[in-house]
Amino acid sequence: MADASDTSKVLPSAPPPPKEVKVRTLKSDLASIAATGGGLPRYTNMNIVRVDDGTSKSKAGIITTVVIIVLFAIIVAIAVYFVDQLVLKK
Repeated sequence: MADASDTSKVLPSAPPPPKEVKVRTLKSDLASIAATGGGLPRYTNMNIVRVDDGTSKSKAGIITTVVIIVLFAIIVAIAVYFVDQLVLKK
């Protein structure tokens, strides 16, 4: 069995999106059909600007870990409460 701490076999991340993205919307389809007299819709070229939301990956990871720990603590507290209720009723 492989060691979980072995980081030499890390999968590569997905490639970034292309610089040019072709988008079709209902509005662009209707405009294209009107312009071509009923032909097939044409794509509209759009430039996508990357927006940095200011949250680093490590900060998001910490937030996720804290949320998981809090949820786990709540579940344990509920379980202890119900087990205690069952013991007191006997």
